[in-house]
Amino acid sequence: MPSLPLYFPQGFSLSQALLCAQLVSAAYAQYGQWLAQHRPRRPQDFQWQAPTMPGWRFSAPVWSILSELHFLNESEPFGFAARDPQGEVYLVFRGTDTVQDWLDDLDVDQRDYPWQAGLGKVHDGFLKLYTSLRDLALHEVDGLQPSGPLWVCGHSLGCTLSSLAVLDIRERWPDLPLQHYNFASPRLAAPDFAGHYNGLQVPTYRVVNDSDVVPEVPPAVTDVWLYQHLGLPVTFTASYNGIGANHSLADCYLYALENPQTPMRG
Repeated sequence: MPSLPLYFPQGFSLSQALLCAQLVSAAYAQYGQWLAQHRPRRPQDFQWQAPTMPGWRFSAPVWSILSELHFLNESEPFGFAARDPQGEVYLVFRGTDTVQDWLDDLDVDQRDYPWQAGLGKVHDGFLKLYTSLRDLALHEVDGLQPSGPLWVCGHSLGCTLSSLAVLDIRERWPDLPLQHYNFASPRLAAPDFAGHYNGLQVPTYRVVNDSDVVPEVPPAVTDVWLYQHLGLPVTFTASYNGIGANHSLADCYLYALENPQTPMRG
């Protein structure tokens, strides 16, 4: 069955999901600009042309500085924060353009969530990546002076960053409404951490193509580790030819959100 329409759980906003996906697409465009400028290693040497969106404000790029994961460069931009004309603030993370590379390099080890005791275990590599950009990401959100609703969004590997950021943002701005939209998220955490996350009652919508292999990694049972997804799935089916096509934000997920009843290109 090559195509099935999107399933919408209660509370899911298609228009909000589409906006979040478009912002994540802008984070990929940011990465493309960085590549075109020959991969400058220092943030001050990168000239980012932010999207042209009237009334919006954009932060400086959020950088990861990490050399332990083979599918990443030593230092590269991973997204941004933005404030819309109504004062709502977004934190946005892209994935990687080398999907097969990071799937091949993906280990399965877990370790304890480090910033609050007793929450449970999360994927070690994803946690290392988030730790490398955590302070800068929260700094850029704070610089936009959030006073209204907050949104966190990501695609692929970026979903693990957005998921971990939810806990920090909820703790730092507990009185502001917070929602999380992500696309093609891999599994992040053990059941105890997932239970804590879901208990926060932050609306989290995980848009997933049933034909995409990335949301199936790491496997739910992997060696001695157990993994569980976070939030509510928003599913559709679009079966293209290959891992990259089924996983692509631009060619698969954005198209599905724009055409929810017929989410696969003809």
